Amino acid sequence: MCESSMPTPGQLGRSPATGKAESWMSEPVKDDAMDNKPSTPPAAAGSNVSPLTGAGPRSELHAGLRFSRPVALADLTDDLLWPKILKAPRLALRPASIGIALFALLATDLIGEISWFWRGSNQLRVGSLVSDEFLGGVRILLSQLRDGLLTGDPDRVVNGFVWLAALPKSLWQEFSWGVLLVIPMIAVLLIGGGAICRVAACEVAHGIRLSWVDALGFGLRKWRSLLLSILGPALLAGIIFAGISVFGWLFFTYGFTQPVGALFYPVMLLAGLLGAILVALTIVGAPLMAPAIACEGGDAIEGIQRAYAYVPSRPLRYALYLGVLTATGWVAVTLAMALGIGITRFNAAAIGWLAGDAPSVIADPAARSEGFTHYVLRLWISLPTMLATAYAMSVVFTGLTIVYLLLRRVVDGQNLSDIWMPGLLPGTVATREPSTAPASDAADSTND
Repeated sequence: MCESSMPTPGQLGRSPATGKAESWMSEPVKDDAMDNKPSTPPAAAGSNVSPLTGAGPRSELHAGLRFSRPVALADLTDDLLWPKILKAPRLALRPASIGIALFALLATDLIGEISWFWRGSNQLRVGSLVSDEFLGGVRILLSQLRDGLLTGDPDRVVNGFVWLAALPKSLWQEFSWGVLLVIPMIAVLLIGGGAICRVAACEVAHGIRLSWVDALGFGLRKWRSLLLSILGPALLAGIIFAGISVFGWLFFTYGFTQPVGALFYPVMLLAGLLGAILVALTIVGAPLMAPAIACEGGDAIEGIQRAYAYVPSRPLRYALYLGVLTATGWVAVTLAMALGIGITRFNAAAIGWLAGDAPSVIADPAARSEGFTHYVLRLWISLPTMLATAYAMSVVFTGLTIVYLLLRRVVDGQNLSDIWMPGLLPGTVATREPSTAPASDAADSTND
C-alpha cells in the first residue's frame, strides 16, 4: 500500500463519506498474539485471488467480510476430485472422439462380417455372437455380483465370471479357426479407444483439443501396446490354465499316477492362486490400461503395471469413481439413444403419413433388405443410433481416462497435468536430450 493512501490518526475509525465514527470501532479488538495465531499479512489474500473481483473469496470468508460475488458451485467442488468425472459426458461430445468411435465400430462390424464368405448369408457371424455373448455375460455378471454381495454368497460372485471362461469355448465350437477374427476386432476397438483416451487426456490436462488425425495417429502407433495390455495377461492366464490341465491329464487319468499327482497337488494350488489373482486383477484393472498408455505414452508393461498397482491401492476409491461414471454415463447414453430412436421413428411416421407405399425398411429397420434402395435406406436410417452408440463408446473411454488421472493423483500424488507429450520420454515428463530427440513427432513412439 502506498504512503499517500495511509489514513491519518484522526481518520482512523471514521467513515470517508460522513466523517463519523463507525460502530465497529467500539467493539473490542482481538489480538492475534493473545491466541498465539500469527496475523495474516495483506498479501496472503492474494494467493487465492479471484480473476473476476481481484479479491480472495476464502480470505474474505475468514475475515467475516461480505462476498463481492455469489458463491459458485466451483468454489465448493474445486478441491474435490470425483466431481470432475461429471464432465465426462460433455467432453465425450467432441467431434473427434465421436468420429473415431464411429469409425472403430464400423470397422469392427465389418471384420465380424468376414465370416459371411465361408459360412453363408444366413449363418451366425462372429461379431454377432461376440456382441450377444458379451452383453449377456455383462448382465449375468452384474446380477450375480449384486445377489452375491447382498446375500454374502461367494459362489454367486464367482459364477458371475464363468461366462468369461465359456466365451472362448463357445466361439471355437461355432467358428473353429474363424474365432481368430476376434483378435483384429479387439485391436480396432482398442485403437479407437486409445485415440479417444488421448483426446480426453490432452483436454483434461492442458485444455488442448486434439484433432482426430493426431489422436488416431497416436492410437495406430500404440496398437501393439494397447492390444498386448489386454491379451498379454489373458494369454498368461491361459498358459497357467493349460498347464494345470496337462498336469491333471498326466497324473489323474491313470490310477498308478494319482499318488504322485496328490503329492504335487500343492504346486497346482499355487499355480491356481496365481491364475485367479491374474484374472481378477485383469478384469478389474483392464479399464485403466488404455488410459494409462494414452496418458503416460508408455508400453503395454507400464499400462499393466499401473493398473495392477492402482486398483489394490485404492479399491474403494476406484469403486466410487466407477460408480459415479456409471451413473453419469448411463443417463447421458440413455438420453442419446432415446434421441437417436426418436429421430428414426419421427421420420418413419412423417414419411408413412403420406407415402403409403414407402419401403418397409423405413418403418422397420430390422426388415430384410431387398435391392439397392433398401440397403442405402438402412444405412441412413441406422445413422442416428450408430452415432448414439459411438457417443456411448466415447463416454466410456473419456470417463475412464478421467478416472485414471484421478486415481493416479490419489495414489502417486501426480498432478492431472502430468501427461506425456511429444518431446518427452515415454512414461515420464522428462524432456528428451537433444541428441536423442526424434526427427518428427511421429517417431517418438515407434518403438513400444
